[in-house]
Amino acid sequence: MLPPRAPESHSILTEDSTLMPLIVDHEPKLPLIETICHFGDYQHVPRFNSTIIGALEHNKAARITKVTAHFGPQDPAYEQALLTHHRHAKLHDCPVLDLQSKIIDDLWNKPAYLLSLVLDELRKPEGHRVEWLFWFDRDTVILNPCIPLHIFLPPRDDIHIVISNDWNGLNNGVFGLRVNEWSARLLSTILGYRELRPDEELRFTEQSAMEKVLQDSRFKQGAAYYPQRWFNAYEAEAEKDYAVKDSDLLVHFAGVGDRLKKIANWIEKADSEPEVWSVDYRSTSLPQEIFEFWNQWSAS
Repeated sequence: MLPPRAPESHSILTEDSTLMPLIVDHEPKLPLIETICHFGDYQHVPRFNSTIIGALEHNKAARITKVTAHFGPQDPAYEQALLTHHRHAKLHDCPVLDLQSKIIDDLWNKPAYLLSLVLDELRKPEGHRVEWLFWFDRDTVILNPCIPLHIFLPPRDDIHIVISNDWNGLNNGVFGLRVNEWSARLLSTILGYRELRPDEELRFTEQSAMEKVLQDSRFKQGAAYYPQRWFNAYEAEAEKDYAVKDSDLLVHFAGVGDRLKKIANWIEKADSEPEVWSVDYRSTSLPQEIFEFWNQWSAS
């Protein structure tokens, strides 16, 4: 491999006829994301499948906003977890909205806040709206900031939510929601569920309501259920298909008793091993997995 080309020294003639040195640097100035992200093979730049990468880039210009809620008992671990999302968002020019005071009671703030955002956007002219909202719970930690959210957007106009299941059923700790009338109706139905069916058990409160609503014939065709590891991985035994692996986007500590300690440990782990975690998404297994997922979807 050739060494970097040294800058060349030239001179230019100024208005007062004096010579001023001019340094011409032939090394390209890398954007921020390319100075942070590594390739999986550290010795050679891999050759990417242009068809697969091109398929994932179809939504690269989509206007995406990340959304969370951050109230209740505070702890430095939660603040650090939120900071990982802000760093990820900055890298991909993506705003972060953080609800810091309750709208209604407890976990029902999630659909309430999202509904308020969707309605706010729908009042704007179509070309000025945010197109997708990506919700993340505050007990999630970004491990690989080099994975952009647009690669998870569906290549179909009839899919309005991308989400995942765990062993308990639906887990809405992380999901993407299209900003449109469909989503406004979905969130309104979720919010009204406990009022319309007060005797029905909702084991996981609004999450259970969301699961039931998404099973309704009016909404089920608009949902795509991704493999959990893609953007909602858990800390688990390596053989589990939902277990977080090197270079995955994030880890979610849903229902974990000592989550604050684990959050701090995982942040330190990712920060201390950037060559393992901050990997260009094109070097991961994600492009192939996402490409195959939608090919199978189209064939079904």
